[in-house]
Amino acid sequence: MTTTAPLPVAAPAAPDARPGDATPRTVRVAWRPVLLLAGVVAVVHAVTSAWYGAFGDELYFVAAGRHLAWGYADQPPLVPWLAAGLDALAPGNLVVLRLPATLTSAAHVVVTALVAAEMGGRRRAQLLAGAAVAMSPFLLATGHLLATSTLDPFLWTLLLWLVVRWIRTDSRLRRGSSAALRAAGQDRLLLAAAPVLAVALSVKFLVPVLVAGLAVGVLVAGPRRLLARPALWVALVLAAASTVPTLLWQAAHGWPQLHMGAVVAAEGGLTGNRWCFLPFAAWDVGLVPGAVLAGLGLWGLLRAEVLRPWRAVGIAAVAATAVMIAAGGRPYYVMGLAAVLLAAGAVVLQDRRPARWWGWTVSVPAYVASALVVAVIALPLGPASWRVERGDFLTAGQVGWQSLAADTGAAYRALPPEQQARTTVLAWSYWYAAALEVYGPAAGLPPVYSAHRGFAYLGPPPDTATAAILVGPIAEAGALCRTVTPLPPHRDPTANAVVNGDVPLALCDLRAPWSASWGSITHMQ
Repeated sequence: MTTTAPLPVAAPAAPDARPGDATPRTVRVAWRPVLLLAGVVAVVHAVTSAWYGAFGDELYFVAAGRHLAWGYADQPPLVPWLAAGLDALAPGNLVVLRLPATLTSAAHVVVTALVAAEMGGRRRAQLLAGAAVAMSPFLLATGHLLATSTLDPFLWTLLLWLVVRWIRTDSRLRRGSSAALRAAGQDRLLLAAAPVLAVALSVKFLVPVLVAGLAVGVLVAGPRRLLARPALWVALVLAAASTVPTLLWQAAHGWPQLHMGAVVAAEGGLTGNRWCFLPFAAWDVGLVPGAVLAGLGLWGLLRAEVLRPWRAVGIAAVAATAVMIAAGGRPYYVMGLAAVLLAAGAVVLQDRRPARWWGWTVSVPAYVASALVVAVIALPLGPASWRVERGDFLTAGQVGWQSLAADTGAAYRALPPEQQARTTVLAWSYWYAAALEVYGPAAGLPPVYSAHRGFAYLGPPPDTATAAILVGPIAEAGALCRTVTPLPPHRDPTANAVVNGDVPLALCDLRAPWSASWGSITHMQ
């Protein structure tokens, strides 16, 4: 059942019509079923957020956020601040830590349905698009994790909703409304983009790619009057100004963020190379209904008359994806485009009968079957060890950390007291260091350091520490240490051996003070 929330949207334009010249018509938002669907998504992610353990990146965000700064080598500041604050509020409580992700996942469903409604999608179209987002393999797998990959796509979707709504409002208000009313209505939407952009920039430095793509799309397909609105430029200036403290931090530390592109490209084994980008991105969007709707939505934005006013958005999607492929980005970097493509596909589909040979892909049975398959694959269901054995990277990143801290703590406590006083802990990777910083105090560990990536910028150990327990295969040990004494290694049969289940430990006696050697051992990759 729908409620009375009318949204006048553009009807199909005549072949020779310009974007924005379509006649408005009214579509009601199906609030009750949409909110019900979003509620189910929230419950699923709230429940699954309590299972397994904290993911490696989540531990890093908690650890980094405890070192308050306006920026970090590999991250803007918002997610580390948020993680550290929530962990301080409820230490070790994963449901609380992941609450922003849970709420964002539910809100993603709602905003996707709103995008469909803005484009003229009726109840069925709204639910098709919202359900496709809810069961997207990537968003279902990561929707309960506090990560930039969960928050950033939603912020892209929210920004695209404002753009889609602006175009629809512009189309309507250009007919019979005063110039003052038109400017006021449109300017509110543009000004609302300022905080969305500011938050997106404080989560991840990817949203400028979307903004640039939208600019290209508007220049090519219109409505070009968008670029003449003063409110747009005010919003962009305000959003850019919000990044000044972070940019100053980056400048003071040698712009480490600029090296992250090469780091991500070098880690192609995790998400595939450029040739795999599009197939992996298609998988991230959806198993069957999602991939079909997204493909249909891109075609519709670029070719269909019913979506002609929003052709700039389709061009932006193509441009942003091309930039990510050329830059060696990860396929999920464009997941923020999924909602608008799914919504557009559902709108194209609502007034035409699909061909028999593919119509089943967007049927209720196809949705149910796909949802069940994706849930088994993506959600943390069953014993963690079962999923780790089958190479599930997300699960492998959530287990084994506390046992690593316990074994490292045992190695440290086995040292003579006088040696403990001058010994610190140096971890191989930022994941190891984060886990040891979060779980180490309970295991009796001293402060933990790492020369890897963002952790390296949190500072070196004090020069009073003349020895270190090395956790992991630290390549710089030969140059760093006068002597290296092997210690009993960490072994956890329930964890992935490559990630953290088989970790060498050693005692290092330093050749030189940390202040003299730190710069030579820090590395981003």
